[in-house]
Amino acid sequence: MSRDDDRLIVLAAGGTGGHLFPAEALAQELKRRGWRIMLVTDERGARYATSFPADERLMISAASPSIGGPIAKIAAAFALAGGLFSVLREFIKRDVAAAVGFGGYPSFPSMMAASLLRIPYGVHEQNGVLGRANRMVAQGASFLAHGFSVIEKAPQHIKGALVEVGNPVRDAVGAVAAKDYPPIDSESKIDVLIFGGSQGASLFSFVTPQAIAGLPVALRERLRIVQQVRDPEISGVRKIYSDAGVDAELAPFFNDLPARIASAHLVIARAGASTVTELSIIGRPSILVPLAIAMDDHQTGNARALADSGGAVRIAEADFTPEALQARLHDLLTDTALLRHMASAAKGRVKSNAAGALADLVENIAVEKSKSPHE
Repeated sequence: MSRDDDRLIVLAAGGTGGHLFPAEALAQELKRRGWRIMLVTDERGARYATSFPADERLMISAASPSIGGPIAKIAAAFALAGGLFSVLREFIKRDVAAAVGFGGYPSFPSMMAASLLRIPYGVHEQNGVLGRANRMVAQGASFLAHGFSVIEKAPQHIKGALVEVGNPVRDAVGAVAAKDYPPIDSESKIDVLIFGGSQGASLFSFVTPQAIAGLPVALRERLRIVQQVRDPEISGVRKIYSDAGVDAELAPFFNDLPARIASAHLVIARAGASTVTELSIIGRPSILVPLAIAMDDHQTGNARALADSGGAVRIAEADFTPEALQARLHDLLTDTALLRHMASAAKGRVKSNAAGALADLVENIAVEKSKSPHE
């Protein structure tokens, strides 16, 4: 495909790693195809974009108009308006071929600017429920791509196609996707990985160490724990594991999380879209605890993709107690055949090659723009 080297694809995402990581995966694929990439995000999103392969970055102000009282809503409206003017100014300076919004409130002004400037744009929704920022721009999108087989709260009528592509995963996930489930028998060491998503999870710092400490001594001695723990909580969590004689590696964040998922016999995690997708692509058994305060309870929908197949155990946050988790862990960790079955059941439950399929959609709308008589 011929194209001007100065033309850009704009990817907009913000808030959490759940929005940024799929955008990063698409950026990696588009870069391989020769496109230049601009990332539009906010201060929160930038924390998860340190390795994002962007040729240009635009930091804008953005906030949720759905949270807080009247003053907070007014402040959010001003922030979004400021973000819109910033994006419009930068888009006008450049030949933007197409844009894609991945959700998070930086996505909203970016897609609105694309619409105003008649730049074709698409939307990608990672979760089983269309997020609010994506919902506000979906009707004008050239495509609405989604990660799971069911997507709730999508508009009845949209301009473009509704396409299940799966969730794009970073190259680091693809690199370990073919690794076999680690060997395990009734005597071997058992590797358990615990993480709460890009923002961590204090609930896991409270529940999981106590649950593991309550397991029989012979089982505890076989465990190797890797757990994401926030800095203020590390010393307390480490003491519980140490007192219980459990080998534990603790850190606030793991840059090599895909490799650690591949090395795990069991994963305990939230049910963010990226987490569920990576568990499916790599094929590992899990205990999933959907975030209770997630917008529209979308994590419960995400978890169903693995739980309904037998690849995961889903525990509601209200039921996630040390006693309940201890019972679940005992049943799973003493049944190696069940763990292997769950790993097999999880494998391939979410579409693979999402980055390639999404890149095809983006290139299609960029080509249509280049053919437009208005250009």
